[in-house]
Amino acid sequence: MKSKQFFITVSAIFIFALLWNGIVHMLILREADVILNTIGRGETERNMTLSLLATAALSVLFVWSYSRFARQGTLREGITHGLFFGILAGVLVDLNQYILYPVPAALALSWFAFGLIEFCCYGILASKLYPVKHSPED
Repeated sequence: MKSKQFFITVSAIFIFALLWNGIVHMLILREADVILNTIGRGETERNMTLSLLATAALSVLFVWSYSRFARQGTLREGITHGLFFGILAGVLVDLNQYILYPVPAALALSWFAFGLIEFCCYGILASKLYPVKHSPED
C-alpha cells in the first residue's frame, strides 16, 4: 500500500510540476525570462530528457523527505515541508543564479516567490495523497 501511495504521490507532484512550470515560465514570466536567452543554452541545446529526469528526481526526494519528517500527515505539516523545501531550493538555485549571472533582482525574486508557492502545493498534495503516521519514538 505504501509503495503504491508513494508512486501516486510522486506522479501527482511530477505532473503538477510540469504544468506549474509551464504556466509560470511560458506564460506569466515569459517576457521577463527572455533575458535568459542571452546567457542560457539555446533551444536546440537543451536536453529535455535530463530536465524531465531532474523533475522526477525532485518529486521523489520531496515525497521521500515528507514521508520521513512528517509526523501526523496534516495539511499544516505538508505546507511547512513545502516552505522548507522552497526556501532551500530558492537559496540553492535562485540566489546562486542571481549571484552568478546578470539576472535582474526582480526576476530572481519572482522565481523565488513562484517556487515557494509551487513547493507549498507539493506539500498540500503530499499531505492529501500520502498518509503518514509516525510514533514519537520514530
